Amino acid sequence: HGMMGRTPTAFRAATTVGQPPEEVMRSTNRLLIDLGAELFASCLYLKLDPARGRAVMARAGHPPPLLRRPDGKVRVLDLAGGPLLGIDTSATYPTTEVQLGPGAVLALYTDGLIESPGVDIEVGLGRLTASAARHRGLAPEDLADAVLADLGADGPQGTDDIALVAVRL
Repeated sequence: HGMMGRTPTAFRAATTVGQPPEEVMRSTNRLLIDLGAELFASCLYLKLDPARGRAVMARAGHPPPLLRRPDGKVRVLDLAGGPLLGIDTSATYPTTEVQLGPGAVLALYTDGLIESPGVDIEVGLGRLTASAARHRGLAPEDLADAVLADLGADGPQGTDDIALVAVRL
């Protein structure tokens, strides 16, 4: 679909001027609505601050990230958020600041990784959390490969996209 290519373009336009995460989301949301494409997108935008060991995040209808501590404990981050991009011109996207200790891994993923027909989303999230905890000694790129393999997400999929990004400061 030709409009799909405009979503990343709209997002890049908002990020290049150095706006804070909540404003990047608001700007992208308004631009998608102004395009009149009736195109909706989920998004998780984060700004990493390695020097201070933190991340500032804003969420639009996207699954919350996981944080794996160096001891292997994994938790789903409880981030405030707003609706999908492209729906409501007055939507706001509050930010959450998260401290990332040395060795902590932040895992961002698309809903296709935890959703499948006939399976409760909480079950999928539980499988993802357990897999991330089980592979605690792995470097982020190896962790992503191992989790995708555990969840059977490294083969042919249905209609939903699957992506996983792991970051360690």
